[in-house]
Amino acid sequence: MQIATPLQISIEKLLRKKQVAELLACSLRTVDRLVAMGRLTRVKILGGVRFRLSEVQAIMNGGGI
Repeated sequence: MQIATPLQISIEKLLRKKQVAELLACSLRTVDRLVAMGRLTRVKILGGVRFRLSEVQAIMNGGGI
């Protein structure tokens, strides 16, 4: 008999568009452009949109906008 182990859940910090713009020092429109270019992925949550902190950090570390 196997004993069930708790699921390992990866919890990632999600940001609002305004927070992303502040971190990248850009406009809200530029955040929209990054989404259109495929550099950021929208995460839809309960009718709202969020962005993964890891993707924002990758942009910050990978050479700007």
